[in-house]
Amino acid sequence: MENETANNDCRKGPISGNALKLIACAAMLTDHIGMLLFPTVLILRAIGRLAMPLFAFTAAEGFYYTRRKLVHFLTMLAVGLAVSAVLSFAEGAMHFDILITFSLSALVAYALQNVKKYAFALDGANTAASVVALIAAVALCVFVCIGAKVEYGIAGVMLPVTVRLTDFRSYGAQGLLERIDTSAARVICFTLGLVAVSLSLGTLQWLCLLSVPLIALYNGSKGKAKLKYFFYIFYVGHFAVLGLVYSLLHPEILHEAINRLFSFFARKV
Repeated sequence: MENETANNDCRKGPISGNALKLIACAAMLTDHIGMLLFPTVLILRAIGRLAMPLFAFTAAEGFYYTRRKLVHFLTMLAVGLAVSAVLSFAEGAMHFDILITFSLSALVAYALQNVKKYAFALDGANTAASVVALIAAVALCVFVCIGAKVEYGIAGVMLPVTVRLTDFRSYGAQGLLERIDTSAARVICFTLGLVAVSLSLGTLQWLCLLSVPLIALYNGSKGKAKLKYFFYIFYVGHFAVLGLVYSLLHPEILHEAINRLFSFFARKV
């Protein structure tokens, strides 16, 4: 299903999922350059506010279209845990990065998909089990977000889930439930999710709403190029390169990190 076009409405926009991700990568790189190398140049951070919404939207599409949900989830979780471990070590405090945020989103999205699937199949037992799984997934997300520093918090976790809240047609709905699922409805739900994120973080984060016109131009297709793993490589690679540049510009930070590493292994020995 990853390469299929969304079957819910006839979208004519010019922007594919890959294009949205590439724009998001450029915005993320700009943001992190500003954060690490030019912290007083706020325009770089402002541009960076486009990244998270675009990644969240395309992540939501991935949750729906991927056939190998477990592999998709475990890949995202593994990369997220690896990056989070490095960031936590560098910051000296537990830090769960955006891939952990989206991994939690995936649990809720998958559970919601099952609720819809079994409900419209009139399978009472599996519907009940799926509802329990959905409640458990939401509870886990809340627990993790309260107990740890998760990027964008619970509002960020729920943001990708908003994309297909109105999608009942894919599960066999007819009548009103079939008609309410349009690209406009999805953009509206997602925009409300962005408002929730902005309310929780404030100030500069409101600029994330500038991503909405780009999302409205999404044509429902993944794109022709096979870039599935490019985005993971770019995500890890840009952190590595910027971290190296930052450590060269601030050798005292590098020395502190090395000392912390030696101390960590000394305690283990």
